[in-house]
Amino acid sequence: MSNANKRDYYDVLGVSKNASLEEIKRAFRKLAMKYHPDRNKEPGAEEEFKKINEAYQVLSDDEKRKLYDQFGFEGLNQSGFNSENINPFDIFNQFFGGSGGFSFNTNDDDGPFGDIFSSMFGGRRRQRSNWKNQAKFDQDIHAQITISFLDSILGTTKTFDINIKKTCDECGGNGAGNHGKDIKDCPQCNGRGYVISQTRTIMGIMQSQSICRKCNGTGKIINSKCSKCGGKGYLESLQTIKFDIPSGIKNGETIVINNQGNKINSVRGNVYITIFVQPSKIFKREGNKLYTHVLVDPINAICGGVISIPTPYGIKQLKLKPYTANNDSITVANMGIKDIRIGPFSKKSNGDLILIINYAAPNRYKSKQLDMLTELAKIENDEVKHYNEKIRKELER
Repeated sequence: MSNANKRDYYDVLGVSKNASLEEIKRAFRKLAMKYHPDRNKEPGAEEEFKKINEAYQVLSDDEKRKLYDQFGFEGLNQSGFNSENINPFDIFNQFFGGSGGFSFNTNDDDGPFGDIFSSMFGGRRRQRSNWKNQAKFDQDIHAQITISFLDSILGTTKTFDINIKKTCDECGGNGAGNHGKDIKDCPQCNGRGYVISQTRTIMGIMQSQSICRKCNGTGKIINSKCSKCGGKGYLESLQTIKFDIPSGIKNGETIVINNQGNKINSVRGNVYITIFVQPSKIFKREGNKLYTHVLVDPINAICGGVISIPTPYGIKQLKLKPYTANNDSITVANMGIKDIRIGPFSKKSNGDLILIINYAAPNRYKSKQLDMLTELAKIENDEVKHYNEKIRKELER
C-alpha cells in the first residue's frame, strides 16, 4: 500500500497525538479483539486487524513514534521500517501473552482459549505443526565474580572458566537419532501439543485445552536419541575466558563479553559477568571520591610536619600545615577513583581523596620533653581564654 493511501496511525487506533502509552495499549487491546480474524468474519476485518497491529507497533515504540510524528510514513521508510515484514499475529500474541496469559496463536490452534472462541464464534480449526529445532538453552551466559576493593579502583585482568553449549551438529538440536529424523507425531495429541477436554455447564458444552503431558507440548515424540548429544540437542565444552575489569568499576556493575556465549546454530551469544566488590577496611567510596581517616600525633598536627597517608596507589607523604585541628579534612586531588566514562578530552580523570584528621593519644614523653611541653602549656590558648571569660561572667553575682 502506498503512503498516500495509508491512514494516520493515530486515526487507526482512535487516539489523540498526545495519547499516553497506556491509552495506546487500551485502544489496541479493544480493537485487536474486535477485528481478530478468528472472531470477526466480516469482509475487511483481517485487513483492519493488520492496520491496527502496524499502528500499534509504531506508536508503542518511542523511537518509531518520534520519527513518525516528525517525518510521517516517509521517515519510517527511510529508517528501514517495512510494514510488509510485520506479522500481526506475532504482535497480538506478544501483547496478550504478557498480560494475564490470554493469547491467540496462528500456529497454535488459536492459543489456550482457541477451542472456546471457536465454539462461540465459529472459528476454523487448523492442524498444528509446532515442532521446531529450537535450542534447549539460552544464547547468553550470566555469571558473577568477586574482586577486591583495590582491584575495583586500579582495574585488573581475570580469567573465568565456563561451560559453553552449542547446538548439536548431528541432530540439528532436536535430540533425535538418524540425523534428527527419528521423530514422529505424538499419538496422544496427534501432533498438536495439547489435548482438548469438554465440560457440560448450564451454558452448554465448554471446551478447554491443556498441554499434552506425553510430549510436553512439543507435539512430537523421539523414537531414538541422538548418539552424539544423548538427546539433549546440544554439546558442552569447558572454555577459559580472559577479560579486563576497568579501573573505577562499581559494585554490582556488569561487564559484557561479546560473542563468547553459547552458540545456537551459527549465532553466538554474549557473556554477562556481574562484578561484586569486597568492602575496604581503609576507604569509603562516594561516587569517584574516596574518604579515609588518618591518625596523627597531636604535636605534629599543631606544629606542622610530614605524615604518611594511605592512597589506592600506595603510601604517600603529605606535609601538614601548622594548626591542623582534630577532624579537619584535607583534599588530595586526583588520588581518588578513575571515572571509566571520562573521554579523552577530559581535564580531570580521577576523583579526589579526602583525608579526615584524627588526633592520636599523646605519646609517653620523657621528663625533659614534658618540661618543655609544660612551658608551652603556660601560654594560655586564646580560645580557652575566651571560653573561661564567658563562664566567669555567667557565674558572677
